[in-house]
Amino acid sequence: MLPKKKWLPIAVSVLIVQIVLEAFAAYRLIWLNMLPDKYVTVAVAVLAAMVLLTCLLLFAGMGHGPHRARRVRRVIACVLAAVMAVGSLAASMVMYKVDETVQTVTTTKTTLQAMVGVYVLKDDKAQSIQDAKDYSFGIMADYDQDNTTQAVKSIESELGSTIVTVSRPSMTENAQALYDKSVNAMIMNEAYTSALTDTEQFADFSDKTRLLCEIPVEKTETIDPEDTGLSAASSGSDEKTTELNKKAANSDITKTPFVVYISGSDTRSQMLDTSRSDVNILMAVNPETRQILLLNTPRDYYIPNPAGNGELDKLTHLGIYGINVSMQGLADLYEENVDYYGQINFTGFETLIDAIGGITIDCPQAFEAQGYSFTEGQNTMNGAEALAFARERHSFSAGDNERGRNQMRVITAVIQKITGDSANLLLHYSEVLDSLQGMFVTNLTSEDIASLVKMQIDDSRSWNVKSYAVTGTGGSEYTYSMPSMKAYVMYENKDMVQKGADLIDKVMNGETLTDADVS
Repeated sequence: MLPKKKWLPIAVSVLIVQIVLEAFAAYRLIWLNMLPDKYVTVAVAVLAAMVLLTCLLLFAGMGHGPHRARRVRRVIACVLAAVMAVGSLAASMVMYKVDETVQTVTTTKTTLQAMVGVYVLKDDKAQSIQDAKDYSFGIMADYDQDNTTQAVKSIESELGSTIVTVSRPSMTENAQALYDKSVNAMIMNEAYTSALTDTEQFADFSDKTRLLCEIPVEKTETIDPEDTGLSAASSGSDEKTTELNKKAANSDITKTPFVVYISGSDTRSQMLDTSRSDVNILMAVNPETRQILLLNTPRDYYIPNPAGNGELDKLTHLGIYGINVSMQGLADLYEENVDYYGQINFTGFETLIDAIGGITIDCPQAFEAQGYSFTEGQNTMNGAEALAFARERHSFSAGDNERGRNQMRVITAVIQKITGDSANLLLHYSEVLDSLQGMFVTNLTSEDIASLVKMQIDDSRSWNVKSYAVTGTGGSEYTYSMPSMKAYVMYENKDMVQKGADLIDKVMNGETLTDADVS
């Protein structure tokens, strides 16, 4: 048995470490503000009780009682203090990571990555940008000027000399110039590539050309959370716009209904970047009635482009000009207020589903896509399978319309998995957080997210999730993004658009949707 003068400093040191780490864990818990007050109170009380128990075991009857009993108590106290200290430290690290991720994805000034590519013909001899030092580069004069200018400056900085650029109005004219060898190379935001290959004339662009190099261009896109979101400014419906004039930022998100634009960025890069939006879903949420509506709009819908002074464009092209442009386009289409956005790219989509342990979807028909087979009925999918399921359209007679429905089935499955299996989510919290870093952005504030998490933990009732997809008729038109060549578009079905708007209104007004409502 150690003499009192030797074991007492050790005991005090052990106790101090426990107190400090438990106090820090309690501070992080209170600061995170994601647990209901009753759970926070219980957690803090347990931490305090553990400190008191350690004190009693260490110091009660210090000089009295059998030496063996005192020795056993002190050993137990040290073990208890070590367990509580390590546990508190681990919990603090978890809470720090949660807070860091939330702060990252909710920043109001979101730095996106515009990836600008330098394209040459497939058989061109140049293997690097240095080999193309004396080339002429075709650039667009009327589109994406800021990103193009920054890319040109980056190229010139790397080469140490000025390059020759040849301006033409649009991407199609520049692509034709490259095909004709009127220029040696073409500088173009990679987000435009998929739009280019949508055309019959340049469907072979990816086969006939080669990406010589990529220039990342940072772009800061700001949406002020003090604004009410994006309203139907050009809808012509003054009455509805007035009704929607309430500022979402000043309302309680756990009580006030809201609409979120869910965008799927058409990219597989490891960083979220501006690109076409292949997923365009409005999610109307009423937190009091636990009602969610997922409203899908086909990517080829032919609607006014807010970035092009209202000129008609394909909905998917609006994402090239920024998330706020897509939001405004849909706000105008449905004459509804869109309060928030959440954008995830395909890489993040895949890793998120893997992080939550996969999802189960009731598939209405059997089909194959990207090497995966899906049977009619229940299918359990990992991230790669879910991504293939959500992207496939050629297997269906309804084409892109059925793909939109499948995308909503995936989102519904993710919502149900996250809200219905909290234990599994906590078990895989690290993977979930990692999947969101750099691949998901939202203009919900960190306080909004904390409030929603707290609400779900406090009231774990299930959500009633319904989905509705508008459709239309196909055609061929010139678009704002591709003015010199016709592309496939889908003309708006006004009756279905109106029904979609009516369904949003029902959710906002506290009504519970049935299958008949969305049939």
